[in-house]
Amino acid sequence: MKKLTSLQLDALAENGNIAMGAAATALSNLLGHRVEITTPTLTYTSMGKIREAYPVPCVLARVRYSKGIEGSNMFILSRCDAGVIANMMMGDADLPVPEVLDELYLSAISEAMNQMMGSSATAMSEMLGRLVDITPPDLTYVEDLSTQEKQIGEFALDSDEVIKVSFDLSIGDYVNSTMLQVLPLEFAENMVAELLGSFTDGTEEKVEEGVKEEAISADEGDTIAEIGNISMGAAATALSTLLDNRVNITTPRISITTLRQVREQYPQPCVVVNVRYRTGLSGENVLIMGEQDAALIAAVMMGEPTDGPLGELDEIRLSAVSEAMNQMMGSSSTALAEMFSREVDITPPVTEYGNPAEEADLTVNIDDPMVQVSFRMEVADILDSDLIQLIPLKFAREMAGVLLGAFAGEEENHDFAQETEPVVEPLLPNVEDVEPVMSTEPQDWLQESSPESTLPEERGLQLDLIRDIPVEITGLLGRRKLPLKELMAAKAGSVVELSCPADAPVDILANGKLVARGEVVHYNERFGIKITEIMQDWKRN
Repeated sequence: MKKLTSLQLDALAENGNIAMGAAATALSNLLGHRVEITTPTLTYTSMGKIREAYPVPCVLARVRYSKGIEGSNMFILSRCDAGVIANMMMGDADLPVPEVLDELYLSAISEAMNQMMGSSATAMSEMLGRLVDITPPDLTYVEDLSTQEKQIGEFALDSDEVIKVSFDLSIGDYVNSTMLQVLPLEFAENMVAELLGSFTDGTEEKVEEGVKEEAISADEGDTIAEIGNISMGAAATALSTLLDNRVNITTPRISITTLRQVREQYPQPCVVVNVRYRTGLSGENVLIMGEQDAALIAAVMMGEPTDGPLGELDEIRLSAVSEAMNQMMGSSSTALAEMFSREVDITPPVTEYGNPAEEADLTVNIDDPMVQVSFRMEVADILDSDLIQLIPLKFAREMAGVLLGAFAGEEENHDFAQETEPVVEPLLPNVEDVEPVMSTEPQDWLQESSPESTLPEERGLQLDLIRDIPVEITGLLGRRKLPLKELMAAKAGSVVELSCPADAPVDILANGKLVARGEVVHYNERFGIKITEIMQDWKRN
């Protein structure tokens, strides 16, 4: 088989650099340590020579591609490097690495490789411009690769020529080593053809030509901009009420784009809001907001400071942003109803966090032309950024056509189904209905509290708007840190002693945050918690 040229080898090395850069980021997030996988060095060799070079215990990870690319490749990690990664995943990087990696270690390493190779496949998808997916990596632990007789997938014959890619692997101050990637020649040739072909097949020019052919007219563009101006003006008013701050969403700018171009141009990660119309209009659109913008809005809604480092977008903050978007889109649909002189209603917006092209739930292909409406969004003196709206071209034209038709005197009749609001039953029982399990004295201040001690009236409306944010309540009896060996030795009937006394109050957590304490009670053949103390710093009086 003919060897690859220097240009082809360079392309293969660059592919490894990008793919393993993404894998290193995934592993770094998983371990909580800085990870670098760099400096790919390519050499022609054979499986026999690789076996001879590894007369030590090691972990083999075979990765098969299931979509986008055909073939497989293999990664080789030394026992020591693999053991350190597993120790980090189990919470103690300083644990000694065992002489033989058991199933627990291999399971941890398998999960690490799964995360790494998943991120690597995503990076390759972006390079090739199509979905690339893998099957879960297949791990094998061998004591001595030089004497390994078992067939290793496609790497069976010692005389088979392969390409060996050596990467420098560093993990914090714990690992400074080498990781090997082994590519069969046929797979390497196919990969090079895909890589070099993706740069020379003129895909981008074809997309741009297709977009120009589908461009909207000047009247349609002006109408779509006006629709955005009015609907986002109403959305800004709703957000202003929610945040108790001045909000402006103005200056819509219209352009034609594709999901591929948005993915390349818009910062990642970001918050993606999918909006579907169920009455009045038949279509969908997407709003894209930057990660920091969403974190700032969540901080304002939760009463957190905005002049310092913002908290990460965890579940409770995403819930806050989702509720804000729900309020904004509800007001937007009301404005559209007035504009179109018909009832316009939407399904609850679905908020996702991640890659805009992947999280956008639209019935379009990645290269289909779309209308992009870019708004300038200002929140008081704390935010000045862009909010992106993506509308499938067909739906955008339909909206413009309806409005232009209304201006020309055309009318349409529509029937709408009436919906009734469900009756919401209270989740918390009356205090009189519960039976104490553990006796703890309630705090004096609680006995003296009265219904008059409520939040100021001017904040009532703001609270009403966020009352539907879902909050997960957890009752925490206590904690205990155990060595892994003690946990593995536990069996049915074993007792784990917790750190708190038996008569200590139970912590009540809301999405992981301590908000109150109480005592365990029986209610309707279930356990409950009777609140005896509410944390003052959480109430924010």
